[in-house]
Amino acid sequence: MNCRQEGFIDSGVLIILIGGLALGGLFIHSLSTGQDLPVWPAVAVILVNLIGAAKIVIGVMNAKKLRQEQSGKVKPK
Repeated sequence: MNCRQEGFIDSGVLIILIGGLALGGLFIHSLSTGQDLPVWPAVAVILVNLIGAAKIVIGVMNAKKLRQEQSGKVKPK
């Protein structure tokens, strides 16, 4: 099977992992200090995770399209 991967971990997956760690750090900080969860940093982390998820979806769609073109099974529009 011919697979194309440019790195060890895809950039979209890396964005999701880092965003998850940052959100987890915010939760741990709020629990340990007794303060409320800071809203704007949490919103920023959520937006970064959404962008990472969109990159993953777009990458999968492009890979599927490329695979279909290589096999000659392109559906006419």
